[in-house]
Amino acid sequence: MRSDLIAEIDLARLAHNLSVLRRGVRPGMPICAALKADAYGHGAAIVAPALHALGVEMAATATPGEAVELRAVGWSRPILVFGNVVAVSDAAERRARIEAAIDHRLTLTLVDDLRLDELAAAAAARRTTIDVHLKIDTGLGRQGAMPPDVPGLLDRLAAQSSVRLAGVYTHFGSADLTDRDFAARQLAAFTGLLEQCAPRLAPGVLRHAANTAATLEWPDAHLDLVRPGIGFYGYPPSDAFGRRHDLRPALRLVSHLSHVKLLPPGHCVGYGQTFTTRRPTRLGIIPAGYADGLLRALSNRGVVGCRGGDAPIIGRISMDQLAVDLTDLPHVSTGDPVVLIDERPERPNSVESLARLLGTIPYEIVCLLGERIDRVGVQRFDA
Repeated sequence: MRSDLIAEIDLARLAHNLSVLRRGVRPGMPICAALKADAYGHGAAIVAPALHALGVEMAATATPGEAVELRAVGWSRPILVFGNVVAVSDAAERRARIEAAIDHRLTLTLVDDLRLDELAAAAAARRTTIDVHLKIDTGLGRQGAMPPDVPGLLDRLAAQSSVRLAGVYTHFGSADLTDRDFAARQLAAFTGLLEQCAPRLAPGVLRHAANTAATLEWPDAHLDLVRPGIGFYGYPPSDAFGRRHDLRPALRLVSHLSHVKLLPPGHCVGYGQTFTTRRPTRLGIIPAGYADGLLRALSNRGVVGCRGGDAPIIGRISMDQLAVDLTDLPHVSTGDPVVLIDERPERPNSVESLARLLGTIPYEIVCLLGERIDRVGVQRFDA
């Protein structure tokens, strides 16, 4: 059975966005696609094969489970896991994660040497080598080794024959802002540390820092590899970028009207009595709610695209249903399609418009799209 909610993912737009990102870097530079959080809500099973076919050189996930899922849908190239996989205290769980990393040829992120011996022993027992990237905190204040600890960590890594340092990276906290001074200080700290540690770095170790913002507009930050995320899906990394890079949103969320009926004046709609009809009202029900990522904060604020116009959301959005006012759309009826999230940036129910309305960012809007939504690859938005 098909879901009542369909996220249409335009494969041609994914290809277009990749071409925009590639134009921002020098020819031949490898790209690592951030495919975490189910490809930012777009469906890794749809996005990963498409980008693999387009030649993207590497993928990245937040967890080993996400990386294993990429292998299951055919991603054969390197996968970098951003999370600190070996940080769990349960020894059996830690062993299972290390074994999965070896089995599926995953590249792990290291931020310290607390489990390095265990990782090396597991790889040695399997007569193999496991690749790691060392992450350095240059000012963001999240996961990462502090710069003074890096030389010692590199020495510890060099002493392990079954663990290979394949990369060193950092992450910017504000490369998407108009004022890039802080990001520039981060880059200077990173490159300065790499120069200091150059004798400890074997040839071929990848240095990387660039997210979508830096990939598009900051060549000095490209180094050996770029790892854009949100740009693949067609959204600028912040409002400061506007739409000057011709990124094209690749997602449209559609459903249908599951019920249409007439309510008299003075009739409540939804939980909490937040909306009461003031006129005879044609009420439409859509089988989508906050469990699907249609946030409750859109209650009495959002709109839904219908045949012939937009219908305002009325009453509180519930877990599985939301209500719209169809009074001014008399030709719309039960079963008719609706667009919950529009791919056109200028529309009031686009990802960017919803983010502005809710005081958040496009990342959050798409990452919250729920598991009940079927993701389907299409090639038709611009047809």
